[in-house]
Amino acid sequence: MQTKNTIQKSILTIAIALFSFYGLSQSGHKQQSKKDKIEQLKIAFITKELDLSVEEAEKFWPVYNDMSDALRTEKKERRKKGKELKENFDTLSEDEIEKKAIEILDSEITEAKLKKEHTGKIAKIIGYKKAVQLLNIEQRFKKELLRKLNERQGQRQGQGQRKGQGQSRPNRPNGNRVNPN
Repeated sequence: MQTKNTIQKSILTIAIALFSFYGLSQSGHKQQSKKDKIEQLKIAFITKELDLSVEEAEKFWPVYNDMSDALRTEKKERRKKGKELKENFDTLSEDEIEKKAIEILDSEITEAKLKKEHTGKIAKIIGYKKAVQLLNIEQRFKKELLRKLNERQGQRQGQGQRKGQGQSRPNRPNGNRVNPN
C-alpha cells in the first residue's frame, strides 16, 4: 500500500512538472509565462511539502484556488483603497480619512475571515494538521522564491565583478528594498 501511494505521488509530481513545462513552452507572453511558471512551482512545492495523495490533491486544489482568488481580489481592493488614501491624503477631510481607514481595516478583517473559512474547508479534505502547515509552507515558498530571484538578479548584476562587490539590493517599485534573507 505504501508503494502505491509513493508511485501515485511520483506520477502526480511528474505530471505537474510536465504540465508546467508544456504550459511554459506554449505561452507567447513573457510576463504571463513567468506567472504561470511561478504558479506551477508553487503547486509542486505545496503538493510535495503537504505530501498530498492523488485523491487529496484532486479535492484540495480547487478549494485552495478559490481561496487564493478571493484573497487576491480582497488584497487588490485594499491596495487600491490605500493608494487612494495616500494620493489624496492632504485634500481629504478628517471624516473621509476615517472612512477610508476603516474600509482598509475592514478589508483586513474580511481577509482573515476568508482564510478561516477556507482553512476549515481545506481541513475537511486534508486534516487540520496539514491545513495549518499550509500557512507555513506558503511563507516558505515565498521566501525561497524571493531568495532565488535575488540570487539570479545578483548574478546578472555581478557578472564581471567579484562576489559582494559593487552589488546593491534591488529596489521594489514602491522604493522599499528587498530583504534577501
